[in-house]
Amino acid sequence: MVAMPRCRGIRLLPRAAVVVLLAASSVVLAVPPAATAADVTTGLVLRYDLAQTSGTAVSDTSGNGRDGVLAGDASWSGGGLSLGGTNGHVKLPNNVLAGLNQITVAADVYIDPAQASPYMIWAMGNTGSDGVGNGYLFTTGNGYKSAIATGNWTTEQGMEAAALPRGVWASIGYTLNADGVATQYLNGQPVATKTGVTITPGAIGGGTTTANYLGRSVYSADKYLRGAMKNFRIYNRALSAAEAGDIAIADTVRVAGDKAGLSLGDTSAVTADLTLPLLGPAYGSKITWASSNPGVISAAG
Repeated sequence: MVAMPRCRGIRLLPRAAVVVLLAASSVVLAVPPAATAADVTTGLVLRYDLAQTSGTAVSDTSGNGRDGVLAGDASWSGGGLSLGGTNGHVKLPNNVLAGLNQITVAADVYIDPAQASPYMIWAMGNTGSDGVGNGYLFTTGNGYKSAIATGNWTTEQGMEAAALPRGVWASIGYTLNADGVATQYLNGQPVATKTGVTITPGAIGGGTTTANYLGRSVYSADKYLRGAMKNFRIYNRALSAAEAGDIAIADTVRVAGDKAGLSLGDTSAVTADLTLPLLGPAYGSKITWASSNPGVISAAG
């Protein structure tokens, strides 16, 4: 029979007659560790912590008074914004991109495994009378794509990386600097770059944007986001790579959350192979396993 698992030095008490110790030999991040530093507040245009517990007004904690409005099947749950995927979203104020020659947009997002496509995690711009996006900036997850456009999809200038993980929390970010270089971040690390971007956020709609959303696309036929969000921010500048790492979910939080969520269920009377998780249940950290007696139970379970 097999002992309850041990994860990085935290040994759980075994049940009686247990002879083999199966341990999570390491819980490591899927990306290199980001630096730990103070919060980044310089240049904030808007900040929604999304940690409220009630109300339909979404508080802007940047001090700029740009509160949003909760709509549809969106609700406050577990310290974050829960989005049901039917029509839930947050409406941002009009013209939030006006005057911006650079930008950073960042958020922590949980995408439900049942998310339908196409969809946008966040989008800011305009929608034409035909329901088609008409100048916008957005991020989606299948694959992980961000782009800026002056008209419909044929005018997009963007980049794409591998699809975002589903069923776990991830920190995403988009920056566009004054030199026309756009960078996409995942969990504090750059994953895609686009040079030669000629569109500025402030040029969209000539500064007038009325379709600014969290959890909703600027294309009326697209799906709504099904999942959750926290820590949404817009800056009037392109954050550095170090700053993008600073505002992402901290490595210590990611590892601790995944360690706490590890479970193999009842191992008091094991008679068959075990299914050992290889990714953390909350943040997707990579996990490797080791056995004290591979002749009885291998590291593969």
